[in-house]
Amino acid sequence: MAPQAQSPVVAGDSGPWRLVGPWYRWARPGLPEDGRLSAPAIQKFAGNDFITDFLARPQHSLRYDPVVDVVQTQDLVKVPGATLRSLLLALNAQGQVAKPGDVAAGLYRPRVAPGSLRKLYQPAHDRHYLVTCSLHCDAPGFPRVKRDQVCQAGFVVRRRRSVVPAGITASDIEAQTAPVRKLEADLMDLRTLDAAVSDPQSSAELKLNTQARQNALAAQAGQPSWSALVQHTLNTLAAQRQALQQWYEQHQITVAVDGWFPVLVNGKPSTTFGQWKALSAAEQQHDITSGEHTYPLYPLVPDPRETSHDAAGRTMYHGLVPTGGLQHDTQARARFDDQATYEIRCFVRQHHACPGRAGKAPDCHGPLVWSRPTEPFRVAAPFDVLGSANRPITIKMPDLRELAAQAALRPKGRLSPVRFVQPQHLSPKIDDGKPIENEVGGEAICSFSIPLITIIALFVLNLFLPIVVFVFNLWFLLVFRFCIPPSVQAAAGLDAALAVTPPGIDLDAEFSVKVNGLDVLVKPDELKNALTKDNGAMELRVQKDTGMDEVPVLDALGNNALGAIDQSLQDAAARQPDAQGHLPEVPPVGEPLVYEEPVTPVWTLRGATA
Repeated sequence: MAPQAQSPVVAGDSGPWRLVGPWYRWARPGLPEDGRLSAPAIQKFAGNDFITDFLARPQHSLRYDPVVDVVQTQDLVKVPGATLRSLLLALNAQGQVAKPGDVAAGLYRPRVAPGSLRKLYQPAHDRHYLVTCSLHCDAPGFPRVKRDQVCQAGFVVRRRRSVVPAGITASDIEAQTAPVRKLEADLMDLRTLDAAVSDPQSSAELKLNTQARQNALAAQAGQPSWSALVQHTLNTLAAQRQALQQWYEQHQITVAVDGWFPVLVNGKPSTTFGQWKALSAAEQQHDITSGEHTYPLYPLVPDPRETSHDAAGRTMYHGLVPTGGLQHDTQARARFDDQATYEIRCFVRQHHACPGRAGKAPDCHGPLVWSRPTEPFRVAAPFDVLGSANRPITIKMPDLRELAAQAALRPKGRLSPVRFVQPQHLSPKIDDGKPIENEVGGEAICSFSIPLITIIALFVLNLFLPIVVFVFNLWFLLVFRFCIPPSVQAAAGLDAALAVTPPGIDLDAEFSVKVNGLDVLVKPDELKNALTKDNGAMELRVQKDTGMDEVPVLDALGNNALGAIDQSLQDAAARQPDAQGHLPEVPPVGEPLVYEEPVTPVWTLRGATA
C-alpha cells in the first residue's frame, strides 16, 4: 500500500519534538538514528494484573507468534478425484461449500495461510495490549523532553481502507494475491512438521517419522537440508510479498484513513453512537478539538531509586488499546469488527507560552506532536478458536443425587432464582408423545433453578450435535469436542500406524511409518478398509462418542477425513480412567506464554536537555 509519512515534528522552545516508539523496540536499542523514525509499539500481555507487571518491567511483554498473532486466510488446494464426502470440508473454486454440481469442475480443500497482518485478541481471550511511546527532542543526542512541558497526551484509533482505481477487478487482485497465499500455506505446513518434532508430548516414533518426512520434502524440493528448505520458503515468500506491494503501487492502489467521530447528543459527544469520516493527509494531523474520539495516554513514571528501570531518565507514555466496546454507528454496525483494519496514532500537546487555564484539561491550546502510525492490525472475533482456547472454562454439572436430596427443602421456589415474566404464556401440550395444537395463554411467571437450566442445555447440545454433523456432513467438527468415549478400539496395528503419522501427510497416498523400530508401509486401500470395514471399529467409536441411534456409514469418506477423526478419537480414548477410577489430566489448551528477550540499551540518556 502507500508508504507511511515521515514522523511529524513541531518546533518548541528547545527545538522540534518527536514522538516515537520505546527504545527497547528500536532496531538497535538506544541509537538515535534508529529511534527518530520509529513508530509507537503495541505490546501484548496476558493476565488481569498486566498493568502492574508493565509498570515494573515495561519491556517484559509477550512475543508475537508468526502463526497465532496474524490474520489467517485459507488457501484452496484442488483434490483430483475427490467426492463431496471424501474431504473434511469439500469446497468449490470460489471457496464456498461444494454442492453436487461442483464435482465435475473439481473440488478443493482449505489450508491455513497465516499472513503478515497483525491480529489483536479480545480481553475475553486473556490477551491485552498497550500502546507505548517516548518523547524526544530532535536535537543532537536525541535527548528526552521534560514531562512538565507536556500539556496533554493521548491516541486515536483509525480505520484503514483500500482504495482501488476503476479498471482493477477482484479477479486481478486475486491473481496477484494467490501466489502469496499459497506460499504462506506452504510455510504453515513446514511449521506444522517442525512443531511435531519439538513438541515434548510427541512420541519418539512420531519425531523419527516426521524427521524422515522432512528430509524427503527437502530432497524433493532440491534443497540440501530441512533448514535450507524452510529458509528458501521464507525468502521466496518475502520476495513475493514485495512484488505484490510493488504491484499495488504501480496500479495506484492506496490506503484511505478514517477517523471516528461521536454523534453529538444534547451538545455532548455520545459514548455509544458515532461514525467514520474520511481524513485527508493534512486532517490526519489535525487538532483533536475537531471532535475525533481520543483515548488517554498515561505517563510512565518509575521510582527514582530504580536507576535500571526501562523508563529511568526517559519520558514515556502508555495507553490501553481498545479491541471492542459498545460503540456503533447509526446503522448498528460496530466500530470494531474482525473485517476492518485499524492503526493507532499517538499525540502530545506542548504547553503554550501563555498562562494555562485554571481547572481545565488540557489547560492550553499549544501545538500538537503526532507520532507515526503503528503497524496495521485487525481485531479477532469473539468466537476465534485460537483466542478462546486461551481462556479455559470448566462447568461442573450438577450431581443428581445432591439435587434429589435438596428438592425436599421448603419453601418451594426458594431454590429457583431465575425468573421469567411472560406477558403471554406459551405452554406446549403433548398427546400420546406428540405435540398438539394449543392456544396462547395469559400472563405467567415461571422460576427455574440454574442447575436445571444447565442440565437441559447440555442435553440439547448433545442431542443436536450428531444431527448437525450427520445432516451437513461436518464430521470434522468432532475434532473440536474432546470427550472420553467408551473403550472401542480399532486394529492395534492401525492405531499405532496413525499415532506415529506426521501431520500434513497425504493419507490418500502410500506412506511409510516406523512403529517400534519396524518399517510399516500403509496403502490407501488397506487404510480405508481398516478404518471402515474392520468390524466397524471406526463407526462404532463415532456412534458411541456422539450418542447416535444408528451406526453411521463412513465408507464414502476419504482417508484424509477419516484419519483426522480417528486420531482425535484415539487421543480421547487414550485418556481412560486408571485402576482407581480417576480421570487423567486434561491436555493443555491455548498457547504457551513466550516473552520477549530482555533488551539492554547501547546508548544511555543522561538527563533532560530539551
